[in-house]
Amino acid sequence: MLGEQIKKLRCQKGFTQQQLANYLHISPSAVGMWEKNRNEPDVETLKQLADFFDVTIDYLVGRETTSSTQQKIIQETTETLKKLSENLEKFFPEE
Repeated sequence: MLGEQIKKLRCQKGFTQQQLANYLHISPSAVGMWEKNRNEPDVETLKQLADFFDVTIDYLVGRETTSSTQQKIIQETTETLKKLSENLEKFFPEE
């Protein structure tokens, strides 16, 4: 699960394994091993990955289904819809 998450997030960000490895100051083969679930990053590297991808560690390891970015978008969308609804009620009051 972790390897798939790392690969998915890396690809979404448009980074190569080499670029991610450079950011983390590790070898590209380490990234490849993670993505193939042959090895796992240590806790400090998990923290760096979570920060880099703007997700929680729980999201990385599959304990959450939405990333913090997705949660932020959902919250902003909900607030916008609420404001729109309030404005509509001003122009089209219920009888």
